[in-house]
Amino acid sequence: MMADTLATIPPMIIGGSIITTVSFILHIIGFSTTYWYTIGDLVHMGLWKSCFQSNGVEVCKYFTDAPVRDAQFTAAGVLEIFALVAFVAALVCSLYEMFVLKEKGIMFVVIGLLNFMAGGHALIGTIVFAAISSGGIMLDPSNFHYSFGLCIVGGIGGIFSGIVFILAWRWVRN
Repeated sequence: MMADTLATIPPMIIGGSIITTVSFILHIIGFSTTYWYTIGDLVHMGLWKSCFQSNGVEVCKYFTDAPVRDAQFTAAGVLEIFALVAFVAALVCSLYEMFVLKEKGIMFVVIGLLNFMAGGHALIGTIVFAAISSGGIMLDPSNFHYSFGLCIVGGIGGIFSGIVFILAWRWVRN
């Protein structure tokens, strides 16, 4: 029964959904880990907290506990949250399209736009993070780490998936 259902789904929809899923997973790993930026082996930080070595023990502090939080950190975090929400919405809509609304071509456009939003917010969030400066001191580009890169790859995947869904809409429409 499931094989019959999958056989009726256009391959571009399956491919776009797989790309969206992989992009979402990469984004959520990058979003939640504390390796956006490192300073040697002693300090690493993410969107939500920073960790450092103190007497051989790793100590982590949440940025929300700080008396003052930099506006660029906040903006980067909010943009990445928007990307996360858009990825979830795109995945839900793509599953809905595959198994419930099989004949509604407009859903391809909705899913494509949600993927564009997810990818765009993820990429803009990483740009805002990379441009953080405090007291005239900029982040050294050589110290960006894997969490930062995963959000970039997830954002690119979201945009690519958006293109696939828009092309699927054009293909089904014609």
